[in-house]
Amino acid sequence: MKQHLGFVQHCVLFVTPLIASSALGTAPSQAATFAYSEGEFDFTNISQKPLGIGTDTDTKTIAIANGGMVDTLAYATATFIARPSPPEASNFSLSAALGEDKDYLGQAESKATVIGNFVVDANTPFSFNFTTDLNLQTSIDNPPAENARAAGDTYFALIDTDNNSILDFFNLTGNLNTLGDNDFIAFQKSDNVTLSAPVTTSNFGGNQESATASIQGSFQRSFANKTNLALVEVKRNKARVTAPEPSSSLALLSCFSVIGLATKARRKAMTLVSSLKEKYNC
Repeated sequence: MKQHLGFVQHCVLFVTPLIASSALGTAPSQAATFAYSEGEFDFTNISQKPLGIGTDTDTKTIAIANGGMVDTLAYATATFIARPSPPEASNFSLSAALGEDKDYLGQAESKATVIGNFVVDANTPFSFNFTTDLNLQTSIDNPPAENARAAGDTYFALIDTDNNSILDFFNLTGNLNTLGDNDFIAFQKSDNVTLSAPVTTSNFGGNQESATASIQGSFQRSFANKTNLALVEVKRNKARVTAPEPSSSLALLSCFSVIGLATKARRKAMTLVSSLKEKYNC
C-alpha cells in the first residue's frame, strides 16, 4: 500500500526557533509592540499502522503601516511517518508580529494539521502517547495607544468515521491581550486521555505578559466492534499588533481573516478524512 508522507526540511526546523528566540530577546527594548505564539505537537508509539495519512499547513500575514513600521512572520510544518514501526506524527507552527511608532496593523496566523485513518478490530486496544507545548508572549511600550495579542490552540479528536462522531478529545488553548482582559491558558480532555503532570505558567497584567504550557499524555481505548477511526490533530497560532486600534476598514479585514482561517481549518480536516475513507474504502 502506498503511503503519502509530509516531509520536513530539518534545517528549517532548526533555524526557526533560533529566529524566534532572538526576537523574544530583543523585542521589548527595540519594538513598541510585540506578539508571539508558538505551538508544537507530537504523537508517538501509535499502536498500529494507519491505512492512510494526511498533512496540511496554512499561513497568512497582514502588514499595513501608515507612518510606522510593522513586520510579521508565519510558519508551519507537519509530518506523519507510518514506517518504520511504530508510526509517529508531529507538527509545529509559529506566528510573530512586531511594530514601531504609530498607525500600523500587523497580524500573522499559522495552522498545521495531521490526520491518520485506522481500522481497529474488535476488542483490540488502540493507543498512543503525545506531547504538546504552547508559548505565548506579548509586549507594549505605550499604553493605551498600543495593543498586542497572542493566541494559540491545539486540539486532537478521535473520530468514528462511520457516523462522524467524536469519541475522545484533548484541547489546549491560551490567549494574551495587552492591554486588555481575557488572559488565560487552559486545557480540557475526555476520560480516555491520561495526562502526566501537566505544567502551565503565566504572567498576566502589565505591559509584558506571557503564558506557557508543557503537557505529556497518553490514550488507550478498545471497541466492542470493528471500528473505522480518524485521528485528527489541528494547531493554530495567531499574533497581532496595532497602534492605535485600526480603523473600521482594517478591523473588518482582520475579522474576515480570522473567520476564514477557522472555517478553512474545519473544512480541510473533514475533506481529508472523507478522501481517506474513499481511497481505502473504509
